[in-house]
Parts: sequence; C-alpha cells; structure tokens
Amino acid sequence: QIALFPFALIYGGILNIRHLLFDKGILKSYNFEVPIIGVGNLSFGGSGKSPFILYLAEIAVSKGKNVAIVSRGYGRNSKGLIYCNASHTSQEIGDEPKMYITKLDNVQVVVCEKRITAINSLLNSVSKPDLILLDDCYQHRQVVPHLLFLLTTAQSPYWKDSLVPSGYLRDVKSASKRADSLVITKNNSEKEIKTPLHWQSKSVFFSNIEYQKLFESENRNSKIIGFSGLAEDDLIRQHLDAKHQLLKFFSFRDHHNFTDIELSQIISSGSKEREEVYFVTTEKDYARLTLEQINAFRGKLLLLKITTPVSNEKRFIQFLSDKKVI
Repeated sequence: QIALFPFALIYGGILNIRHLLFDKGILKSYNFEVPIIGVGNLSFGGSGKSPFILYLAEIAVSKGKNVAIVSRGYGRNSKGLIYCNASHTSQEIGDEPKMYITKLDNVQVVVCEKRITAINSLLNSVSKPDLILLDDCYQHRQVVPHLLFLLTTAQSPYWKDSLVPSGYLRDVKSASKRADSLVITKNNSEKEIKTPLHWQSKSVFFSNIEYQKLFESENRNSKIIGFSGLAEDDLIRQHLDAKHQLLKFFSFRDHHNFTDIELSQIISSGSKEREEVYFVTTEKDYARLTLEQINAFRGKLLLLKITTPVSNEKRFIQFLSDKKVI
C-alpha cells in the first residue's frame, strides 16, 4: 500500500481541484425548492446506504410525505431517464432501485445518470413529490441537497482509511465537512467511537443492523448455504454462522449478476447433505435474480431481511423535522 501512496496523492489532487471548482462556482451547482435529502459515503460501497434510504423513505411516508427516490441505477444495461415499476428487472434499472420498488409502496423510484434531469422531470410530473431522496449522491455536486447525510461504518470509519489505490476511499476526507450529519452504521458492538473534531458541532447518529428471522422459530440445527454479491458481507456471514449451521458461504463482487452456472454450483453444494438444506441471500441480491433462477431453488431460497434503525430514533426524527424535510 505504501508503494501505491503516490498514485493516491495524484488522485486526491484531482479530486481537490474538482471540489474547488464547485466551491468557487466555476462548476455550477443547482438548488431546488423541494426538500432534497442526499445520502452518500466517501468509500466504495459497504456503508449501508440502501437500507438507510429505505429507512428514510419509511419515516417520510409515515409522516404523510409524497416521496421519490432518485438513483443512478448502478449496473443497469439501460440509459437515460426511467420511471421504475414492478415489471422492470434489475438489469433494466439496477439492483438497488429494484429493491426499492419492491419494498416500498407509494414511493416513486426514478433512475437517471443526470440527477438534475430526474429531479426536473419529477417536479414537472403530475405526481410531483414533496420530498426527494438522492441515493449515493455524495460525489454528484451538481445538486445541492437541503440535508446531506454522510455514512461510514463503525468497523472502517472513513477517517482511518485512505484514498484508492492505497485504501478504499473514493473521495478526500476533507469532503466530509460538507455533510450536515454523520451516520455511523453497523454499530452493533456499541463501542465508543471518537470522531474527527469538526463533528462535535454537528449531529452524529448511530445505526445498528437488525436481521429478521429466517424461520418462525430460530433453530441452531438448521442447515443453510449463503451467497451474496455485496461490497461487505462479513457481518452477514457471522450472523448466519451464529444462528444456524452455515455449511458454506459464497461471496461475489458488489452488484454481481449471478450466472446460471454459478447458482447451479451453489445449489449442488448442498446435495450431499442428508438433512434439508436451505439457501440464503439478501434482498438486494435477490433483486438481481431472474424468475427462472429463483425457481431453480425449488422453494428452498430464503431472504435475509435487514433493517438499519437509528439508535435514538426520536432524536433522529426531530432532527429531520428541525431541518424541515419531513
């Protein structure tokens, strides 16, 4: 990693110039009247943005808001602006938007490479939203959110990391100062975390991972085989191993589109067991499976449903209210 540090310095220099151009107004940023909440991170995935977007959307809907989610639609094979619906596949709109449209009722989901195009389209639509959530928007500075959340994990906080290629950060640490609030995710250990000084004057929240049961009555003897294509799946693997007999866990790269051959190998890995074996994946991974692939598991595929509630939810909701976004 030390040998790669010079390349990280060059990359950081380019990023700092880009930020300076936006700060000086040479590169244009746009404000909108409709409340916009931005969610992002400084690293390459694994910080829990998708569950947090779901969490925000559910809170806003419960407060009577007409919510829309705008996403780039990472990994899709389409281009341009798409208003997502249940008939769209993850290949058409991306796995995260597919998950949003599946899990959220009465929430519009729009994908577009240009966030400004998507926002303008929504504001000119018949069902104009009164709150927009921008997914993974931290590096997209053309839009100025009314409220910007920066997410980082308790296991690998951004201030202990470094820029690629010597680390896993895709943005400079100083960019963290633009955020209105820091959310430290996956904080199940409850260990004290010392944040950088500039966060002492801003709101810092902690969120935990909560896993729904795979079976009505959890059974330590249940045999399962897990698979996922996430940026970080260590905690999921640890949870499954603690609650069940985890025979094997197949890890793929983030946003991986599973092939029929790969899934066949996963299914066949449990064929030698005498007792019944179930297969487990996450909702985000499930969104990338075709109907034929799902049917190949013959009813033995279970979904590990994950939520990431903020520890002090009452204070968090009050914070959103004080910022006039809900």
